[in-house]
Order: sequence, then structure tokens, then C-alpha cells
Amino acid sequence: MTLTEIANAYFTDLDVNPSRPVLEMIRDMQSRHIAKHSFNNLAVALSQDIQVDSESVFNKIVRQGFGGYCFEHNKLTFDALSAQGLDVRILLARVVYNTDNDVPRTHRITLLTLDEGQYIVDTGFGHFGARFPIKLEEGLEQDLGDAVYRIVKNARGDYCYQILKEGEFFTLYTFDLGRYTEADCLTGHFYSHKHPNAAFLHNLVVCRKYFNDVQSLRNGELHRMRNGETTIEPVADVETLHRHLTQTFELSVDAAVSEFLFNKFIAEKSA
Repeated sequence: MTLTEIANAYFTDLDVNPSRPVLEMIRDMQSRHIAKHSFNNLAVALSQDIQVDSESVFNKIVRQGFGGYCFEHNKLTFDALSAQGLDVRILLARVVYNTDNDVPRTHRITLLTLDEGQYIVDTGFGHFGARFPIKLEEGLEQDLGDAVYRIVKNARGDYCYQILKEGEFFTLYTFDLGRYTEADCLTGHFYSHKHPNAAFLHNLVVCRKYFNDVQSLRNGELHRMRNGETTIEPVADVETLHRHLTQTFELSVDAAVSEFLFNKFIAEKSA
């Protein structure tokens, strides 16, 4: 498939009109994407071969409805925006979760440049991810209706992508404006699903994000965040996990897969 064919099929899948004003279209695209296509690490957890070329990513997310993680989600949206002739380029970020730890660049995002400014487009960050693009304007607090974000610089000159959490701004990841390529993404992708220290090898994560309603599976708990309130439901057995995977997140997995995941990420951790 050409990038134009991928983009057309992707926008059709999301019921997004690509001829709308650009920023309106991308806001619509990002919010619909994170609500429909789950952020998850099932392929990592199942030791599957994860290809991040354009057609493989499109097939996995759009045709198979299996979701994925940042190197897949943000590859797909990057391709779609590129096919529209927009000024986009790849950035790589360090996921720090408000720490100063020395971590590798394992998060792919997209820098979009429009006449009215630059924006970070990110469809692959799970339950803390923004529903809309965030403007790259230092210190500008951006209220999306269900969360507030801003981008500031730290003492080293890196940009900090932050969310307002319990009254304080919390840094999700840091990034710079260096020039990165698909080859750089392959390095981060390899670490994220192969390195023994990679978080995705040791945890089960699945998330879908709607407006004011986030459903987030984290190992043996299902977190539901609505209107500022969080409820936590334990995933106590294989049947409950399978129900959430197939119904809550609408993933096509069989019972044997759910049993394997339960034993590996829930039963073993609680033993």
C-alpha cells in the first residue's frame, strides 16, 4: 500500500474528514484514535515479532484492531499526516515520570509545524496521553477539558511534557528538537520490546481513553477514571481478564492467551 492509501483508509476507519481545517482535523484524529485503538503491550508480552514498517503497523492497528504501543501508533499517525503533505518530523523522548533518572529514548512522538505554531502530536502514550495535540509554547497551560497539559524547559534545556496531577505539574517525558529518523526509532523499538530491563516485558498494560473516561488495565487491576474520580477493580481470575480484554478493550484474543497473560503478569506477581 502507498502512504496515500494508508492515510485514506486510516481516516475512513476513524470517520475523520481530512479536508477540514488542519488543526481541527488533527484534534479529531488524535481523540478518535486513542478512543478506538488501544495502547497495549500484548505483542511484547506474547514475544511476538513486531514490525514497525508502514504497512505492518497499518495492518495490526486498523485491519486487525489489535492496537500497539508508541512506535506503532505514532508511526501510523505520522504516515497519515505525511501523506497529507503536512510538515511533520519524528522526535524521540525519554519517559521519566517526574524523576531525574537516566533512561533511554524509548518514546516516539511527532512534531507538527503549522503557520500558527508547532505542536506535539502523540497517539501512543496510554492513560496519561493528551486527547489533542499540545502546542509547543513554553509555559502555556492547555486545558483539554479532562486534563491540563503544558510544556516547559528544564535546567538542561530539554522540553518537559507535563500533565497537571493532584495540583502539581508532573513530567511525563522529556524531549529535544534533534533530527531523528526511522532508523533511530528502530533502536528505541528494539530496546522497548527486547531489552531485559524494558518495562513492557514485565508488565501487562492496556488502555483506551475517551473524554472524561479512561479505562486502564495495569497487571492485576482495572483502573477507571471518570470525572476526576478513579475506581479500581481487581482482576482476580482468568475469566475477568479475558472479559476485559475482549469486551472492555475489544481485542480479539482467545481464552488460552488470556490464561497465559494472567499466569505471567497477575498470578506470578501476587504469589
